[in-house]
Amino acid sequence: MQTLGPIDGVALLGSGVAFPPRRLDNEEVLALLPPRAHRRTPETAEERAFVARALAETLGVERRAWAHQVGQPLDPAGLSTLDLAEEAARAALVDAGLPPTAPALVLAATSTPSRFTAALAVQLAGRLGVVAPAMDARSGCAGGLFALTTAALYVQAGISPVLVVGTETFSKVIPPGHRLAALSLGDAAGAVVLGRGPGAVEAAALVSDGALAHLVYTDGALPPTVDEIARGGYQLAGEPEALVATVPDHYAAAIAAALARAGRRATDVDLFVPHQPGRAVIETVAARAGIPKERTVLTIADHANVGAAGWLVALDRARRAGRTDGARLLLAAVGGGLSAASLLLAPGTVRAYAPR
Repeated sequence: MQTLGPIDGVALLGSGVAFPPRRLDNEEVLALLPPRAHRRTPETAEERAFVARALAETLGVERRAWAHQVGQPLDPAGLSTLDLAEEAARAALVDAGLPPTAPALVLAATSTPSRFTAALAVQLAGRLGVVAPAMDARSGCAGGLFALTTAALYVQAGISPVLVVGTETFSKVIPPGHRLAALSLGDAAGAVVLGRGPGAVEAAALVSDGALAHLVYTDGALPPTVDEIARGGYQLAGEPEALVATVPDHYAAAIAAALARAGRRATDVDLFVPHQPGRAVIETVAARAGIPKERTVLTIADHANVGAAGWLVALDRARRAGRTDGARLLLAAVGGGLSAASLLLAPGTVRAYAPR
């Protein structure tokens, strides 16, 4: 685990989110999936309603937005990860009171890029009309926090403002018929603008362990081949149960390291913003860290696990509700790769939301 900080003189100036227009509740997703292998007849509407309610209780997910219908052929002209990133980025820049061309650096985090070559951040910069350095942070669901840490360091060094975007279209890589993945994952983008200001990243803790990469991945080799596409080599695979089992420990380690670096305790945290992997996981992590439920931001019911965009969406909603005003924030994420990160933001780092 690498720790750093404090990174002084930084502020979060604006935030924005984007979702595909198509939203599905649990019953609608179940209706789209093929029947279980042992079933001879499709599930009835009553059965789907029962399962949907049970999943809302266990996963904490009630609905999600998809850019693509799982199991259907991909449409190259359909809504993309880049499209969502652009919408969220423009919203964040408007919120910060800045024009689209303002960023001096663009950072993007995703596990589902729109193109095989070229960084998503570079493509996003092109969409915005930005001519500046741009690069991706590919660290799974923790990528957005890796990018935020990088952004803070650049701002401290004099490059400002910095646009950070986390964006995913998991619907395009969910295996057809995989009920848990289809019900757990959604599509979204979130963005923040970081610039000079009176705040600080009090501490950051980051780690990656490639020995655990097998827990969630796509095993198809690049460049893609017809045979690999037909085999499903570019759809999610791995060991989901083992991943869920190990995530809380990595969350706990990253949080403990960030708090120790800052010389803080869990009682100093006013608001905990995790990346929304699942309600049970979030509640377990918060309880282990000693953070009360009322100080934990939980938005997964409305959008499912949206990967690198998760904490960005949760932060934006908390900010618009006034929950981040004057608060010391603890951000944390764990994702495939395996990578984990946690950041502690000083009170006053996040600018209060003011509708424009």
